[in-house]
Amino acid sequence: MTMRQAGTWLLVLLFSLALDGQSGDTIRTTAGDVTVLPIAHGTLALVRGEQVILIDPARFVPGHPEVPRADLQELAKAYVAKFGGPPPPPPPGSEPHPALLVSAAPVRPEQMRRFRGLKPSVILITHTHTDHLDPRAIAALSTAETRLIVPSSASGMLLDLQGAQTMANGERRALGDLVIDAVPMYNTKPDPTLGSIFHPKGRGNGYVVTVAGTRIYVAGDTACTAEMRELQKIDVAFVPMNLPYTMSPAEAAECVRAFKPRIVYAYHFFESDLTVFETALKGSGIEVRLRDWYAR
Repeated sequence: MTMRQAGTWLLVLLFSLALDGQSGDTIRTTAGDVTVLPIAHGTLALVRGEQVILIDPARFVPGHPEVPRADLQELAKAYVAKFGGPPPPPPPGSEPHPALLVSAAPVRPEQMRRFRGLKPSVILITHTHTDHLDPRAIAALSTAETRLIVPSSASGMLLDLQGAQTMANGERRALGDLVIDAVPMYNTKPDPTLGSIFHPKGRGNGYVVTVAGTRIYVAGDTACTAEMRELQKIDVAFVPMNLPYTMSPAEAAECVRAFKPRIVYAYHFFESDLTVFETALKGSGIEVRLRDWYAR
């Protein structure tokens, strides 16, 4: 084992100890174990030796500290100084200017502690919402070797980040021995209360990451779509459940029963009742793993 390899395994050990005794987060593959690291809300890492796949690293997520007010004021001042006045309202269905989003706020060291010094080989972004896309955090985490993959809709939301590669639904990319498939991620109908579709079809990606034949599905913010139901041979799945943005725990369980992963993690579930999800999957033969994604 090289010194670099020893450092990587020590990092994984320290991160695991910080998860308050959570266990069972090793996925066996024919090319070595993959360690699952729940980080916060929709953020997770998959670690295999020196390879770190980081999904949706973001600082400002539910259940964690909000952006400091002083940073918001500085963002507003910087926008006015650059563009000569306050921003016009964005057209319906369009994205706000990225310089005005909380993810444009400067990085403070305390905001990055949850990442435990991880140096990602690959960063995957599912969509443009600020609890998933945080260009400042990505810049702070990336090395010269980090590959950044984003949906096409995110290409104009990256501030000064350079070198991102885009993927659309249905595309496949091989990165060494990793194979990454971008799959649809969307709401199937408007929210009945607000009348909004938070995640239109085609704007975001879920991802199926294949490591040595082991297929790991990260759903992103999605409802139970036809494409999810039709997934095949998924070993591990990360499935969201928080209305009105994704689906209810009962709907998530119904969808999981349809595509039958070997292991399923509930994630992106802020204040949802996970007992509903767990109970609905009893007797299915699917291992349900519930972890604390909101520990501060």
